[in-house]
Amino acid sequence: MSSRPKRLKVCDESVVRELLDDIDDDFSSFSEFDDSDEDEHYVPSNESDNIQSDSGHHQKQFIFSKNPGFKVEIPNNATALQYFKLFITDEIIDLIVLETNRNADQVLSKFRLTKSSRFLKWTPTDATEIQQFLGLLMWMGLVQMPSLKDYWSLKIMYKNSVAKNIMSRNRFELILRFWHFSDNEQAPENDRIFKVRNLIQKIVNNFQNAMEPEEMMAVDETKVPFRGRLKFKQYIPGKAHKYGIKLFKLCGANGYTYNIQVYAGKGQDDGRGLGCSVVMNLTSLYLNAGRTIITDNFYTSLNLANALLENETHLVGTLRCNRVKLPEVTKSKLKPGQIIGKENLNGVVVAKWRDKRDVTMLSTRKAGIDLSDQLSSYSSPVRKSIRWYHKVATEILLGTAVVNALIVHNLNTPQNKLKITQFREALINEILGLNQPLLHQDSVPTSTSSTSRRTSSKHMLDETSEKCTRNRKIRKRCYIVTKIKLQLLDQFRPTKKLKELQLCVRNVMCILVWTVF
Repeated sequence: MSSRPKRLKVCDESVVRELLDDIDDDFSSFSEFDDSDEDEHYVPSNESDNIQSDSGHHQKQFIFSKNPGFKVEIPNNATALQYFKLFITDEIIDLIVLETNRNADQVLSKFRLTKSSRFLKWTPTDATEIQQFLGLLMWMGLVQMPSLKDYWSLKIMYKNSVAKNIMSRNRFELILRFWHFSDNEQAPENDRIFKVRNLIQKIVNNFQNAMEPEEMMAVDETKVPFRGRLKFKQYIPGKAHKYGIKLFKLCGANGYTYNIQVYAGKGQDDGRGLGCSVVMNLTSLYLNAGRTIITDNFYTSLNLANALLENETHLVGTLRCNRVKLPEVTKSKLKPGQIIGKENLNGVVVAKWRDKRDVTMLSTRKAGIDLSDQLSSYSSPVRKSIRWYHKVATEILLGTAVVNALIVHNLNTPQNKLKITQFREALINEILGLNQPLLHQDSVPTSTSSTSRRTSSKHMLDETSEKCTRNRKIRKRCYIVTKIKLQLLDQFRPTKKLKELQLCVRNVMCILVWTVF
């Protein structure tokens, strides 16, 4: 019985060397890219920091630094909130305040409210309250509880001194209900992402204005989980969240996000293919600078390689063998460790090698969004919602923006690098003021004076399990009053002194009313 040959370990240099040795001068199988003008071709360079492109007799030189550069001045002692404010500026907070109040007015004017409706308690919000609201959402990402109401629960296992001291549960739920980012009355019929378009544009502009990208950039997609009814909801069985809204991102090698595009379904293709259109749209500001775009097999194609070369930009990515007009090398059967490749006159190399399985790639030059997704997934504040734009906004406001702020912090202060959870904690502490004494601390009586007696005699409502004929809870009883009544009943029931019992209960009720009010 013959043993299986061992898989060879091949380094990058040996791959390039063997590809160059195997390049053939016969381009007949790659004729789709043969150019009649032999003077127009692209010569890839082996240098990482000095990229040269040759078009005819004109030669350009591009020089990149190993690290991205800052476009804004950042003090060395900047706090986590100051880094966060680079992207979530006062302008964005004011936009959320404006559209949230506008949405509340529009909703309340359309419905006839009952006397018991909680919407009657709505009052316009402001920038301070919206910032606290965002801080609570981030805190809820760090502290996971079964449901939203548990953050305000008085049960011992859920009780905390954060949520209730920032705002009441009813107020939080009201803001969450009316939270908005655009004017519904101005929405065009053919714009599916109008509800978040303005918000995303402003945040992306802040991303691009803060950092200058390095040479390598990556394009890939991420998904915001969502199972509600939505025309452009995507189903991808291989993902952790099978249903959701797809976001295309352009990232640097360090995970910093420079551009975001929401996939709104069919109609985004401009005739070049969806993958090519997405890459060209995301990278439009960074073309003609000799950069290299890294993609996976969803985007990589010969059309994209040519389009980027025309804009003096390289492409490196894995390739699907069923793409049209590929050379014959993609159909070759290889043994483990074997490599084969072919290059056309434009400098596009298609290579195939055998590892555990066949791997095919395309390159015009001899990684970052996964890191962005990884950092954003830690303590994610994205929660269940019936409104898709809430989930997208939460992902960008409190996911991508926070990750970008962390990256800028670590680049600006390399001697004091933080992990994503540490940065979130510092940011939440600043937004919610958790480092300072809270306004409403729980008071514990330490004496039997009248002041302490009044403090300790507040009514404590206790839910009952009794239900009426309509299967509703009858009422909530005051825990203290009920306890005293039961004690008195146990004391006087054996003697059957009903009048004395009634008098004692009446006196106790009078004392409780006096101490509370």
